Amino acid sequence: MDSGPAKIRRRFPWGWTLLLGAGALALAYAWVQKNAPVSLALGRPIVMKAGERRPLHSASGYLVARHRATLSAKVPGRIAWLGVEEGTRVAKGQVIARLEATDLQASRDQMEASLRQAELDFQRAEALTKEGVLDRASLDRLRNQRLVQRAQLRYQDAMLENMVLRAPFAGTVTQKLTEVGETVSPGSAGGANAINAIAILADFESLEVETEVSEGAIAKLRKGMPAEIRVDALESDPRGRVLRGELREIYPTSNRQKAVVIVRVAFLERHPLLVPDMGAKVTFLGDPCPRDILVLGRERIVKRGGDRAVWVLENGRARLKPIRILAENPLGYEVQGIAPGERLLMLPADFKLQEGARVKVKDS
Repeated sequence: MDSGPAKIRRRFPWGWTLLLGAGALALAYAWVQKNAPVSLALGRPIVMKAGERRPLHSASGYLVARHRATLSAKVPGRIAWLGVEEGTRVAKGQVIARLEATDLQASRDQMEASLRQAELDFQRAEALTKEGVLDRASLDRLRNQRLVQRAQLRYQDAMLENMVLRAPFAGTVTQKLTEVGETVSPGSAGGANAINAIAILADFESLEVETEVSEGAIAKLRKGMPAEIRVDALESDPRGRVLRGELREIYPTSNRQKAVVIVRVAFLERHPLLVPDMGAKVTFLGDPCPRDILVLGRERIVKRGGDRAVWVLENGRARLKPIRILAENPLGYEVQGIAPGERLLMLPADFKLQEGARVKVKDS
């Protein structure tokens, strides 16, 4: 005969009870999770005020000096004196280096002595000719010898000047490529590929941004148009975060492989920390806005069929608000249908949000 507890176990399904209880707890947890508020940050539309210039196109590039030279000797020789280091500022015509020229100086001194003797010989001959002692032909020969000696002395002076390297323009030495005692010779290639060069000189006052613009966007640009320049190295400096510039030159050639045109943008505002090869981003500016314009980033626009909408926060819940796209610029889309102070929900990439979901504003 079965005992009491065994009968209870057979008559009451404890296993099913536990299973149903666990299922109920899982459903309750899922319901709570589904209805829990989503933590999202808020943003605002970009407001471009009336009279502010509308951005037309953005491009990235690097700072280059319009006046830049790789300096090398005109003749072969050994460096006897070098007067610059990296960062040295030089004036136009300032001596940068001297080559050993002991033999040339001795030859020049010898030629100068020969010229002095030729001058004396000519003066005596001229006096003798006036007295009728010397014929005219001898005087002409001595005159020509004096002229030849003068020309040879000028040639010696030119050879000595070739042993001196002077700055062709005012600027800053960005690289020193040789040392005292090294032998240099005229470079067989120009620019940065010069062989046996002595130094690289750049005029920082001529710094500008060189960037590539796609062929499809080049029609929007014109010489002299204003631009905003953002240098990567100055992002943390409020004084240099945005510098004014203007489009100086559109190169009359295109790269067939990349389908781009090179453009140079000059600085209208300068910063003391600017140096060549810094990265920069240029935004070319068009005509002023006739009225206030609201701009949304491209990632904020949601497609719903053929319509466009944006996620906004209303009464603590996520709502899709329809908008109308008027135009596009480098900042995003110019839109209509929202207010300047609209509370936009900032959704992470690939984030799924249900309309009407509760939203908890994330602290910024």
